[in-house]
Amino acid sequence: MIFLYLTDWQLAGFWPYTAIWNRSVETGAIHGGVTPSIPAKVPGSIHMDLLRAGLIEDPYYEMNSLLCEWVPQRWWMYRTSCVIPEDLRCKRIRLVFRGIDYKAHIFFNDMPKVVHEGMYTHVVLDVTQYVKFGEENVVQVVLESAPDEMGQIGYTRETFTQKARFTYKWDFGTRMIHLGLYDKVYFEAVGGAAIESSHIRYIDGKVTYAAEVDGEGGRLHAELFFNGEHVGSAEGESAGLLEIPVENPKLWYPNGYGEQPLYDLSVKLYDKSGELSDSREFKVGLRTLSYERCDGANDASLPYLVRVNGKRIYLKGVNITPLDHMYGAVTRERYDKMLRLAKDAGVNLIRVWGGGIIESEDFYDLCDRYGIMVWQEFIQSSSGIDNTPSEKPEFLKLIAATAETAVKEKRNHVSLTYWSGGNELFDPSDKWIPATFENKNLAMLKSIVDRLDPDRLMLPTSASGPLGSIDPSRPEDNHDVHGPWKYAGVEGHYKLYNTSPAQLHSEFGCDGMTNIEALRTILSPKNRKVTTMAENFVWRHHGEWWDTYEYREKPIFGELAEDELELFVMLSQYMQAEGIRYAVEANRRRAWQNCGSIIWQFNEPWPNVSCTCLVDYYMQPKFAYWFFRDALKSFHISMRYDKLVWREGEIFRGLPFVHDDTREDARGEGCKVTVRIHDSNKNVLATFDGDFEWKVEGTGRVFYVECSVTDGMRNDTSTYMFFVVDDEHPYADRQAVVDFIAEYKKCECK
Repeated sequence: MIFLYLTDWQLAGFWPYTAIWNRSVETGAIHGGVTPSIPAKVPGSIHMDLLRAGLIEDPYYEMNSLLCEWVPQRWWMYRTSCVIPEDLRCKRIRLVFRGIDYKAHIFFNDMPKVVHEGMYTHVVLDVTQYVKFGEENVVQVVLESAPDEMGQIGYTRETFTQKARFTYKWDFGTRMIHLGLYDKVYFEAVGGAAIESSHIRYIDGKVTYAAEVDGEGGRLHAELFFNGEHVGSAEGESAGLLEIPVENPKLWYPNGYGEQPLYDLSVKLYDKSGELSDSREFKVGLRTLSYERCDGANDASLPYLVRVNGKRIYLKGVNITPLDHMYGAVTRERYDKMLRLAKDAGVNLIRVWGGGIIESEDFYDLCDRYGIMVWQEFIQSSSGIDNTPSEKPEFLKLIAATAETAVKEKRNHVSLTYWSGGNELFDPSDKWIPATFENKNLAMLKSIVDRLDPDRLMLPTSASGPLGSIDPSRPEDNHDVHGPWKYAGVEGHYKLYNTSPAQLHSEFGCDGMTNIEALRTILSPKNRKVTTMAENFVWRHHGEWWDTYEYREKPIFGELAEDELELFVMLSQYMQAEGIRYAVEANRRRAWQNCGSIIWQFNEPWPNVSCTCLVDYYMQPKFAYWFFRDALKSFHISMRYDKLVWREGEIFRGLPFVHDDTREDARGEGCKVTVRIHDSNKNVLATFDGDFEWKVEGTGRVFYVECSVTDGMRNDTSTYMFFVVDDEHPYADRQAVVDFIAEYKKCECK
């Protein structure tokens, strides 16, 4: 196959319809644009093109995004041209749009106009009869104004589009509604037959390949290679199934459980005359999947626990949002940076949240390479006022088309492990009881997955219930649950996670301030001060739900002066890190009754002052990233405790716990455990070799519990800091936090 990519375009904004009916009825004058014609990049985002052209200010600085709200209200015309060589005259020419956001009128030379709606379905147009070979061919795309869809607060049952909803305003972003050609646009030259979709599977030691062919296909020929060496080949009719036996297969495992070898599969399609008509190249991972219930789960529970190649995998997961409000401008390099951070942290699963996008091929390619399993949700999400999946006929038609396209494309990625109907979709009887496959919308999506990708587990929604949010008082109903998203207090946080009965905790987190460098980038000097979302509109604009000062830092550490912003950032980030580390470690201590944690959230699509993310918009880790990474280590020691703040004379009870991903028993028997308690000057006050009780005294204002483990070959140490208060010193020691972070980062640099 030959590709001609269209990357350089001209772009101009118009009032509605004037880009299509471009002359005045009264005077015959050509309608001018409301913007000049500017260079545009595809894949891309209109906001980014306008920013590069100087027509809008940086929307991520201060409250500038409010000045951009006119952009999605205009119609936009993309225009480009290219020469299609004469030597392609014998081929069939197709014009392909992989991502149009959102509703488009497509023009090519003298071809009748084509209208398309929907972000996630591709447009493939046979334009052969309209091509001017050896001459300029003109492509124009007119995008209508963005539809008036629901943001985070609204009515799910009233949604009517297949458009990324987070840009309509969510708690981790502003209202900056995206428009643009956000994925590749190209001409492809094929013969009389073309491969429309492929299905690659690994079954009983064989790689199997099936194709959906457009046109009169003849025969398929497939060859499999590993590191350049020929493994096997198969040939057969285009409507049949090809099978390639693989001796001594190199199996793919998730991050932390083994390697991620990838084979190369080359497929050629020949037409009835024996001429090469089309070809495809794939990276293929070989592995088996099976699913089962968690240990002790009742019969009503879904099989959340996954086995890869027969081995149980504990889910060390993160939720992601799209990487940017301008998601069309996200490069492969930026995906790579994010996914390397995830891999280095020990992450083996990413949940692609249903209020965002069907993630890109770059994302999936890199997840294949890095051993990160993917949980892909279809594009629908809760809306707060009501969370019932839409059953509008036009919506069902659109989401069915999305699902068909997504499943056919993503099923060939070895990283894909779960499908889900969407985010927090609930039963109409109660907005916190998750919907099931009894729902018409979700039943339809399941039928598509069952038909097109029967090897993967399809979940109705996340959380999938029967409770939507965690509730330790009803242990039998905490199957797959969400929440909380804030630190639950110096005692309540530990009580909650010490008693959690969740089989799968697929969304929860803890908020914290962003990095000081990010604050200096997005805030003017006058707003770089300790304040709150209630007091400062710019701060509110950058994360209004995630104010930590009044509910957490002030009660724990006391009041801060306005000029202590850097100290505030450190205190807030430490508390976020402490909250996340404890929650993840507590869940791991319950393996395999609990099969995993999926933190909300790894990234953010625009720079917030405060947010639940572990990595800021600029891809710099917050302090919580490092504690999270520690909690995910394959060989790790953690400790159960009851609270963070103590008084002298109280009895501290600590239960160290060894985690070892190389074995399935709970406590890592045969390991040597040592616990040392240090005072504020790092003097050893007590030493234990396992579970212990210790009277808090003689510590100063903080004490540290250092837990170490070795099995003779491996070792790990975890250090926990606790605060001591009294009537004279009612607040936790701020300087201890500053010193702890400095010492931790110093060790990281080594």
